[in-house]
Amino acid sequence: MKGEVELSKRKAAFAELKDWCIMSVTSKEKTNTDFLEVTEWTNGEGYDIHISDSSGERKFDLTWGQFKALKACIKAIDK
Repeated sequence: MKGEVELSKRKAAFAELKDWCIMSVTSKEKTNTDFLEVTEWTNGEGYDIHISDSSGERKFDLTWGQFKALKACIKAIDK
């Protein structure tokens, strides 16, 4: 049995939350800033989301379909 390994460079986007959210606070230590990072899956079918803020660390993933449904729900609430 021959195993194959594929290397990839995943696309990621990073934002400090202090620029986006008034509820986000910056720690007294400059190394602990609230942030959000989104990384696209290698197969392009979803995203890994990492949020770090005063509530702690949260990580979850969404498929493209789940992401579209989330956007639609938020849009419906905002109307």
